[in-house]
Amino acid sequence: MDTNFDFQDWAQLARVSPEAFEARRKEAIEAFLAGSSVEQRGLGRSLQREIDFEIRRSDSPEQAFAVIARMVRDQMAFLCEELVSLNESLVEFHALTRSRAAVLTAATMATEPEPEPQSMDSRGS
Repeated sequence: MDTNFDFQDWAQLARVSPEAFEARRKEAIEAFLAGSSVEQRGLGRSLQREIDFEIRRSDSPEQAFAVIARMVRDQMAFLCEELVSLNESLVEFHALTRSRAAVLTAATMATEPEPEPQSMDSRGS
């Protein structure tokens, strides 16, 4: 897949031939998705259907952009909430494992036998 994106070239194509622009857009999306796992490809196609629906339903490109930007913002907010929740769980897990480790250490120390004192006389009477 060509990773070079020339905005001017795409904008010119959209002005001159909207049909060619749309075909090229779909081709670029498919090329991108082809490099993904099967699961990611399915999710990507589902997301692209939502985006295409919003583009068709909108009265203008600006309106479509605003709706899609809101979709992105909502997903970012969701991901942030999930990261905060994950972080809280990790902090809780860390505290729990430290307290359990302290209990295990104390239990181990309590069950270890005391070493027998050795005689100062090493000649063995």
